Amino acid sequence: MTDIYERGSSLQKLLSTLKLNRERVPLETLKSVYRIPYEELKAQIRESVQEFVLLVACHHLLINPNFSLDEQTAVVQAAIDRSRMPKEIGKSLTRDYDVSKIHRLALKLREEIEAALWPYIDRETCLVADLADIEKTPVIYNTLTRQIYQDGGWIDQPLDLRGTLLIYRKQEDAVLPGAALLQKGEQKL
Repeated sequence: MTDIYERGSSLQKLLSTLKLNRERVPLETLKSVYRIPYEELKAQIRESVQEFVLLVACHHLLINPNFSLDEQTAVVQAAIDRSRMPKEIGKSLTRDYDVSKIHRLALKLREEIEAALWPYIDRETCLVADLADIEKTPVIYNTLTRQIYQDGGWIDQPLDLRGTLLIYRKQEDAVLPGAALLQKGEQKL
């Protein structure tokens, strides 16, 4: 988390410099007399924003190790390509000069990415039956997220799986979204 704050802080300094320059110096002067440092500042901001958004949106994403990393990466890329958030972030940069707003938009992008990856994560959802008390109602549990499904939502609650029976849903032959994306990519080649 510290890395996110550090990058956000340095990005905010760059945005403040850009805002100050644009408020105090006419745009034509920035583009002519100060063209090189102005372009360098904008390039530095672009790079910093990309790193910051990538860190917020993709750091510690949950990936199912039982499926191809390439397949899941294709799903992530497709979610980013479909999302409005990158454009919103771009607009926000020069309109608001506000890292906290960029952070909120990057978190929305992360939610979209996580939703796109959910079919892979959901493959690890199972019923957990206690063998010592077989009459007890099984718990719905995801072994990747270590959460139980209770009262209409997922709750963080690691379970001790010793002495339990894990019952997974039958995996249908349905193709997951990433496989179709990879096949599309192969057809283009």
